[in-house]
Amino acid sequence: MVSSIEKGSTFILNLSIFSVMLGLGFIAPLLPIYATSLGASGFEVGVIFAAFAVVRAATMIPFGSLSDIFGRKFFIVLGMGVYVLASIIYILSRTILQLIFCRILHGIASALVVPAAMAYVADVSPEDRRGEAMGLFNTALFAGIGFGPLLGGILADKLSFHAPFYMCAFLASIGLVLDTFKLRESRKQGFSGVIGDTKIIKISYGFYLLRDKNMLSIVFSRIVTSVGFSALLAFFPLIGFKLGLGMSEVGLLLTVQALALIIFQKKFGKLSDKYGRKNLMVLGSIIGGVSLTLLTFTKNFLDFLIILVFFGLAGGITAPAYSAAIADLSGRERFGEAMGLFLTAMSIGMALGPIMGGIIADFTSLVNIFYVTALLTFIGAFILIFMFKETVKPKP
Repeated sequence: MVSSIEKGSTFILNLSIFSVMLGLGFIAPLLPIYATSLGASGFEVGVIFAAFAVVRAATMIPFGSLSDIFGRKFFIVLGMGVYVLASIIYILSRTILQLIFCRILHGIASALVVPAAMAYVADVSPEDRRGEAMGLFNTALFAGIGFGPLLGGILADKLSFHAPFYMCAFLASIGLVLDTFKLRESRKQGFSGVIGDTKIIKISYGFYLLRDKNMLSIVFSRIVTSVGFSALLAFFPLIGFKLGLGMSEVGLLLTVQALALIIFQKKFGKLSDKYGRKNLMVLGSIIGGVSLTLLTFTKNFLDFLIILVFFGLAGGITAPAYSAAIADLSGRERFGEAMGLFLTAMSIGMALGPIMGGIIADFTSLVNIFYVTALLTFIGAFILIFMFKETVKPKP
């Protein structure tokens, strides 16, 4: 049904996702510094980061479900427009509450775009190449996030602190233009839930899907493993600055971590198509937990570099396998809802990580954040080991 539009439309979608995520990556390492310059405590830094994830968690499933009914493109384009608006408001923010409001808008934008975009990829990819297709999509997504911190740090060092925020707004505008004029719809609107000319909107908020034990194990595993990733993004810049690293060096380290994640996406996506999802999800989670543990012993740039490469490798192993497993477990008419559920699980973890990390930092120390998040990541691996039953038969 959609094979004729697969290559061209997925290229446009991946390019627009890359552009908007690159802009978000520009400002990621600057937000904790921006917030502390406004007098934010560790807890308040956590709240600023968590606001994005909390809003995503509340809205991703409804928006994903609605994209199953009304089509993907409308939600992708609308979300890109909200990205542009949020990026502009960042530039005007002068208080902690204003920064929180910006993060809320960015959370809404992400909830509109990402589940619909992931469902779009599932719509147009053959089942036996789903892991590879998800790997390519994740490559675009994480490439933007990954290269952004380095380029954002350079812009801040060489031009001005606000330069990355202006560039964020510009790149979001590029994504909006591409999707508005070049992206083709991947499915018929009203494909489900239609009686005559009336659309019957039914949103289960993922409860129907959670009756499946495999789906339940993925959701709980992804929640706890996402805590470590979000805590790393929120508090690693503060650890780096405490040890004397500059903004460009912190940006470089986060970029290298993301680059490692990016490089392995397609390869491990193919391996999940061939050998199954479970082993890769478990292996990546274990590597991630070990990497977070080793961060607590690190004192110099080179050690940080090596450990963050392994942390990126962990994400490169798990991300396409998780995404493909979610699509395997949901019917084609529920791709949007399933992707919304999966991303909501990630958002819950992304919300808990900064808040938990902020409390730990305020009452103990920054390094203890990574002991706790490493333990949670190992728990995520054990959930999959004991609960998840493989969805793909190994190929000869």
